[in-house]
Amino acid sequence: MALITPGPMAGQISGRIGSTVFSHNRGGPYCRNGTIPTLVTSEYAINAKARMSAASQAWDNLTDTQRQAWIEWARSNPVVNRLGSQVTVGGNAAYCGINSRLAYGAYPALDDPPIADPPTALVTMTLAMDIGIGASGITYTATPLAANEHLYVWACVLDNPAVRYIENRLRLIVVSAAAQASPYDFSAPLEARFGTLMVGQKVVARVTVLHDLTGLVSAPIQDETIIVST
Repeated sequence: MALITPGPMAGQISGRIGSTVFSHNRGGPYCRNGTIPTLVTSEYAINAKARMSAASQAWDNLTDTQRQAWIEWARSNPVVNRLGSQVTVGGNAAYCGINSRLAYGAYPALDDPPIADPPTALVTMTLAMDIGIGASGITYTATPLAANEHLYVWACVLDNPAVRYIENRLRLIVVSAAAQASPYDFSAPLEARFGTLMVGQKVVARVTVLHDLTGLVSAPIQDETIIVST
């Protein structure tokens, strides 16, 4: 389904309407004919679907009181969509989103909605990728993270450094250990996801802080770098 921010005609549009897909690149917004995707059977996709399916089934086992609590929590905690607009999701979506996130890190699931605030975002973040003897990873403040807090790292690897729109390319790469100290090298899971890293490729990392008792994440911080070898 396409998302539209109203303007004189349509200020912003992203997604699909019928057979037409709307997106944008460095040249600006564009539309193209959509295609029917083939069956996705990668290990990552299967695992993600399994986590979401398990959370959806667990929702059915909640009491009516618990489900109503999630509905009310979702109304009070809108999410930001890919156009930057705040939207209110249903209680089921809020429950499944938080618990599938917790399941990724093998943290205990929540039957009741969290009552705490989201963790504080990183203050600064610098990304470096050196496949030689130099340093690789994320350098950030404040460090170390608090107890029960983890780096929640999304990233992509681009063969063409000129590519600017990366929303559809980001993949969840890794969740760090609790109370992780800076710097944090995630090059091994990055290569496991995207293959051998090569000089000249661009890496973009978007990082939030995840609290493993609430399933909540901070606001994101992002950086990018070109892979070098020293």
